[in-house]
Parts: sequence; structure tokens; C-alpha cells
Amino acid sequence: MEELLNVEAKPPGRTPTIKAYALGNELHLNNLFLKFEGANATGTQKDRISEAHVINAMRGGYNGIAVGTCGNYGASIAYFAHRYGVKSYIGIPKSYSHDRTDFMEAEHAEIIYYDGKYEETVDYVRDFSRDNGLYDASPGSVNSAIDKMMYATIAFEIYEALLRVPSYVIVPVGNGTTLAGIYHGFRRMYEEGVIDHLPRMVGVSTSGGNPIVDSWRRGYSRVIDLNPDEIKETAVNEPLVSYRSFDGQDALKAIRETHGRAMYVSDEEMIYYSNLIYRVEGLNPLPASASAVAAINHIRIKSDETVVSVITGRQI
Repeated sequence: MEELLNVEAKPPGRTPTIKAYALGNELHLNNLFLKFEGANATGTQKDRISEAHVINAMRGGYNGIAVGTCGNYGASIAYFAHRYGVKSYIGIPKSYSHDRTDFMEAEHAEIIYYDGKYEETVDYVRDFSRDNGLYDASPGSVNSAIDKMMYATIAFEIYEALLRVPSYVIVPVGNGTTLAGIYHGFRRMYEEGVIDHLPRMVGVSTSGGNPIVDSWRRGYSRVIDLNPDEIKETAVNEPLVSYRSFDGQDALKAIRETHGRAMYVSDEEMIYYSNLIYRVEGLNPLPASASAVAAINHIRIKSDETVVSVITGRQI
């Protein structure tokens, strides 16, 4: 048990699993926990994978590291690249809000503003990396297998904190990578005999559009891309909105295999619950991540069931 829980759970990570008494009272739940990834250095769970990618880039002798991002992942890559002395290149859709570009520039990143949607930016960065001898840390790249392994540590930490399997683990989904990784962690513990059942995995995203949620709602066994012209990007939903989810199939499989759910919530709900979490629990989550709490009102959960919502912090 000790070895399984700690073998990969080195910093970044070791974020708190907080029992949210006040928030639980608001939502009529006796056992609501917040896995607060905002305690990582750049305020998000991305730190868990960014350091590993930067180290891999160094070991591989690459000229630098690149990533296509809506903001948070780019900030995380820039942060760790600077600390390890690796040049970073961050691709961001030109139309996005660029809330974290000042932080990236302070970390000596070179920012590439791409005139296209997020998915197209990732595709551009993939080609840019290949042509310039860079390590591609983008979702869906040849290096992305490490993401699931590192996000599995969130599951190890949840179980170590609770000493039981939650009834539900609720995770915001854009590409679906974090949810797939957490499921991988619980699945690994199940196969090792550490736990005897899996939690229900719940994916929540923006009503602006997400193919994981849409495919689950339609009863599809495979994730189907959305029409790019039909998704609605806003400054609030940028971390979640997408017409193609790079790890969507793994996320959908996790939701289906655990008899979980997937759902949309509105920008208004995300903002409301972000403010509520700040008011009653003193945490200041990114509104998109507060979707993991907003989702609770869309599920019939018994008051004594154990729920873990994975949330991140606002920009530093």
C-alpha cells in the first residue's frame, strides 16, 4: 500500500483534500471534499505533468519545449522550463483572453499567437515542434502518455486522505486528460487489490460545447467531434470549450465503465459556485474549475455519499 501510494506522488502534487463543511451544508451533503489543485505552484493540476515533460525534454536533448494551450498549461510549462533552464514556446489562440501571458513572459517564454481555434493551435504547435527540434508537450502528442501516469497521483492522494473510495469523483473536462488520469489511478489501485471498487467518474464541461459530454449524452460509445462553428467560446469557458477532445475517448470510457455521468453547466453557474466556494470555504477557484461543484446540483446524490470535486485556483 505505502509503495503504491507514494511511488509517483512527488512534488508537484501533494495538494490538500479538504472537507468542505460549509459548502456541504449549502449543497446538503455531509461528505463533500475539495481536491484543491490550486495549491500547486501555478495554481492548477497542470504542474503535475509540466515538470515531467520539461525533464523529458532535457533528457531527450531537445532545443526547447513547446505546447498549445488556452493559458494555464502554457503558464505551467513556462514556469518549470524557466527553472530547469529550458527554452519554452507557448502557442495560444489569438482570440483568447491571454490572462496569463504576462506570467509566461516573466518566465522567459516565447509566445506564439495563432490565428485559429485552440485545436488548430495545438496542431500548429505540433508541426512547429517537429520543424524546430522541440519537445511537444501538447495534448495528444507523441509524449502525452506521461499525462495519464502523472494525473493518476491525484487518485492516490484522494484515497490516502480519505482511506475509502469516494462515491463520486467530479472533474472538469476539456480534453478529458485529467479525468482519464484520475480514473487510471483508481483502476491501478483496484487491479493491485488496494481498493475493491471504483468511484463513479463524473465529467463536467461548458454548455458552450464539449465532445465528451455531447457524446455521453447521445449514448455514443466513441467520442464524436463537434462542429467547430457551433461551439461558443467565452472568457469563462476557455479552459473547457472544445470541438475536439484530445483524450476524450479515454475520458468517455472511464465515465461509462464506472457508471458515471457527463453534463454541461453554464458560465453563470461556474461564476456563482466559484464565488460561493470563496465565500464559504476561503478558496478562490478558477470559475471553469468550479464546474466540478456546480455539477452536484445536476446529480441525485444521497446526503451521506462521499463526493470529491477537483478544483484549481485562480491565476497567480
